[in-house]
Amino acid sequence: MTSQVAKVYTVAKSQEGYKEGFSNGHWDNREKYAAQVPGMAWVSAGGYPWCALFVSWVALKAGVAGLFPRSASCEYGVSWFRARGRWSDFPAVGSQVFFGVGNGGTHTGLVVSYTASTITYISGNTNSNGSPEGNQVLTKTIARKSAYVFGYGLPQYAEGITTADPALKGRKGYHYAATAGAPKAVKPAPPKSGGKTSMVTVKAGQTLGAIAAAAGISLAALLGLNPAYKTHPNSVHVGDHIAVPAKPTPKPSSTPTKKPPTCK
Repeated sequence: MTSQVAKVYTVAKSQEGYKEGFSNGHWDNREKYAAQVPGMAWVSAGGYPWCALFVSWVALKAGVAGLFPRSASCEYGVSWFRARGRWSDFPAVGSQVFFGVGNGGTHTGLVVSYTASTITYISGNTNSNGSPEGNQVLTKTIARKSAYVFGYGLPQYAEGITTADPALKGRKGYHYAATAGAPKAVKPAPPKSGGKTSMVTVKAGQTLGAIAAAAGISLAALLGLNPAYKTHPNSVHVGDHIAVPAKPTPKPSSTPTKKPPTCK
């Protein structure tokens, strides 16, 4: 059985390189994730930072939404984990790391791995410089003892969680490790399609326009089937699943097949 932390890692990793919308000469904080998380559409509509939203989206797609806070607020995420007794000053694989001196309210992401001196994490709304107000999903590495690192929320995974916290060593649901690598990624199953649509997986170099043309429909019709992309149709990412009209199953011919002539 695939571990829950492996599912979280796989979903998060699949989004690496995804970029938010670009309009009026600048990045605009409008992304595809908000429309896919119930109750969170206002984040993209208002052009708000989306790092915490990204974590909520990953949890939802990985099937563990109840193990993470659903919010666009990093500060709320900190209080959510603390209220459940799932907070630590030490990293854990699959934990939600919070950044920001004083309250952890500046930025957030998901821990991929850690060593004695560093943590590696995936986060949204960042850039190559590690900005908390960037434009894409990236994997970053930072010093564990950096003043910018505030702490970690530890989701209650069914298989337990691997952590560097010595105080949790030997406790049920926790696996102590001074260092820990990334979990093995799994191949996520594509979404099930309905009777009138089927799913295609976006490949490198593909655009929604190209997918629409291949399906024999207009771009507007394709966006009607995939409303999450209406605001920014150019934000499609490799690995995304796009709904297209299902091709009808050919009916068998009712005309009897003629037998070829044979020798008498």
